[in-house]
Amino acid sequence: MIYGSIKPIKIESDEIRELVSKTQDLTRGGYDLYDQNYNVLVSILKRLLRLTKQEKEWHLYFYTLYELMYLYTRNNNYAEIVKYAELYYKDSALYMDRELSNYPNTDMASINVWVYDMIFEAYYQYYQIDDAKMEIFMKRYEEAALKYGNTYKYYADEISLSILYLDIDRMERAVRNFLFYEKEMKSCYVCRHLPYLRHFLLIGQGRRAEELMLDYIHKNIPKRHLWCYKYCQNAEPDSMYLDMIATCVNSGNVEMFQYFYKKYWMELPQEIRLEDASTLQRLLIAYDGCFDQLDKDIEQAVEDISEENNDTTVNNMNVFLEWWCYFILLERSGVPKVCAQFPNLETDAQGQVSTMAVSDYMQAKADFYGEKFAKVRSRFDYEFTKESYRKCFL
Repeated sequence: MIYGSIKPIKIESDEIRELVSKTQDLTRGGYDLYDQNYNVLVSILKRLLRLTKQEKEWHLYFYTLYELMYLYTRNNNYAEIVKYAELYYKDSALYMDRELSNYPNTDMASINVWVYDMIFEAYYQYYQIDDAKMEIFMKRYEEAALKYGNTYKYYADEISLSILYLDIDRMERAVRNFLFYEKEMKSCYVCRHLPYLRHFLLIGQGRRAEELMLDYIHKNIPKRHLWCYKYCQNAEPDSMYLDMIATCVNSGNVEMFQYFYKKYWMELPQEIRLEDASTLQRLLIAYDGCFDQLDKDIEQAVEDISEENNDTTVNNMNVFLEWWCYFILLERSGVPKVCAQFPNLETDAQGQVSTMAVSDYMQAKADFYGEKFAKVRSRFDYEFTKESYRKCFL
């Protein structure tokens, strides 16, 4: 629930109190409500951001900034997070330390690290953030974590950045620090350990990754963290299997990709594998030779193109690499043409276009984003990532 630790009765402003209560009501009951009420919630939080600053309610102000960023993260609206990051830098410098003593017994200090975590989600895979800016940000993030607490968040995110770069040395240092600060953990145990779980696939310890995955699925974690299963969507078996597969593909671990795919993913009922299907899920179904939902898949491919300006560089790269492989597999299955309208792709008199032309089109888009990102992040190897997809699926 948004504003879960806030008691509206203690808020002096009638308007702010009413809006906080309404936000709580709209999100009471689960994360699905965040998505169902997304547009209304964004509108309310923007209004609250203005009102809390106007009323100098600084704890609520920074809390609202965090919750707004969190909503944007859930909906892949990273451009907005990048925009609000600049507002956070400015206002935290002006008001955070100055006002902390006025809000005892609140989580105002911790909010700093929560906000940095949200900004990281956008920055680490956005081409507008080059090597220099990314490293400046990571330094500021670490300083904030060491100063305000929740330090494990920073090191979990540094593990994620190291995985993106396939930087083993940096990753191992981050893992050591993550484990040192792990005892601080107050947020979801499973979500915060996912980068730690993924790192085992990069260092060739696939069986250890499998053991941890099963521990998380079967709730074999410290008892004081069991509360997180009431809310955690990432701990569901299908989500966990998909995460392992995605990590294997992006890190070029073909052997473990095949292992998780055959032993776990293919053992799920098909209706679960197709439920709320991501592009990777659609590719995995195609990899199995099934194209029963071809019309829906093509519709989703067209939608992904229309939405690409709202997503991050790396997400776009992965999505279009997945569609590149998908349409190659479709052509190999005996479907030479598809009925679809893609921007800048000409159709024949029947409204059809060559399946391989669509695959080439998706490949060009993936190359555009992958090369764009590699140009500003010298430690990111796009050709390695592309070859990993080829080895896994083609």
